[in-house]
Amino acid sequence: MKQKLKVFIITIMALLISFIAVYSFMRISHVIENVHGSDLLWKCFAIWIKSIVLTQTVLVVGGLFLFMLRKPKGTV
Repeated sequence: MKQKLKVFIITIMALLISFIAVYSFMRISHVIENVHGSDLLWKCFAIWIKSIVLTQTVLVVGGLFLFMLRKPKGTV
């Protein structure tokens, strides 16, 4: 049961990270079409930072769930 739950958590994490990446690419392409000049750089940078923060959040929360499912060292 624990193994299936671990696989489910990892799958959900991978899907969320994939969605974050696709969302970031869509937002950047939208910004490139609509914004010009030096503001373009800052908007793309902001989207990039936001995607890093969201990805790290997914990894930390998923890692906490996986940590709670681990076996204690003294058990077989």
